[in-house]
Amino acid sequence: VYLRPLTHRFLRGAMQLIGRVLAFVKDGADGKIQFGGTDQSEAESDPSETSVATPVYFWNERVEDVAVVAWEVTILETCLTHDYLDYIANTVSPNDKESRQSTHNSSLELEEIRSLASEVLVECSQEFSPLVSQAWNSLIVDRLTKQCCIPLTAVKGVAATYRMTNRPPPSQASPFVASVLRPLKEFNTTFSSRTPPQIGDVWKQKIVEAVSSKYSIAVEDLIATVKRTEEALKSRKTRKMMAGGMSDGEKVKLQLLLDYRQYKKDVEELGLESDSIEGVVKLNQLTSEAESLLPK
Repeated sequence: VYLRPLTHRFLRGAMQLIGRVLAFVKDGADGKIQFGGTDQSEAESDPSETSVATPVYFWNERVEDVAVVAWEVTILETCLTHDYLDYIANTVSPNDKESRQSTHNSSLELEEIRSLASEVLVECSQEFSPLVSQAWNSLIVDRLTKQCCIPLTAVKGVAATYRMTNRPPPSQASPFVASVLRPLKEFNTTFSSRTPPQIGDVWKQKIVEAVSSKYSIAVEDLIATVKRTEEALKSRKTRKMMAGGMSDGEKVKLQLLLDYRQYKKDVEELGLESDSIEGVVKLNQLTSEAESLLPK
């Protein structure tokens, strides 16, 4: 039953519901809403009943939850600006002549009502887009960047692998390299079909840029350390340990080159242009010296 005199009240009620959804999502994104835990009031009311404690968590800390919420908000925005908007407009201002005659309004008034209802709904829905953008370009980017950077602590261990160990020269990338972008790859595979169209690949670019920058800094520091060590050995006239006609320092540089090549391949598998990422370009510059060490 549609009661025309109550149109403004129904519309206001819909806007209030949307406002509450927006407030809830904003508070959740800011980490103000806690989930899980044991309800103390329930536990105290019936001490004999065993309560199962649920771990406390904030959904903004889980990239999967953030992506799901962002997708649901995107669907809600689409419904508001398309299906719901059309339904409200057609109900308030019907298109067929028979319905228009029963509304007791002139055509001009009906079009004005349609226009006003549309403006209210469109204006209300405009707050959803910034939330979706924040979810992907801030929350998801920050969380995945931290996860991807964890394996980079293994870069410094490359030198220890070959220093005074008499190991043969490397022939493949270090095991840790495959783990660097793995969180991003897995997340991208899971949510590729639920990524809002307006988001595109910018979020992936941001993550890879941040990770590549940190990776290049770690490699640069390691190469500087290797060079200082080689100079110290030369100044002390210490005999180098050789294996396959290659010094320990050269093995480290060759390993870094192989690691870079694998990392570059992983970046390109994400659909990104490696040459457009400053950190990847810097890694190429840092490791290019070792290309002469590759087997002929």
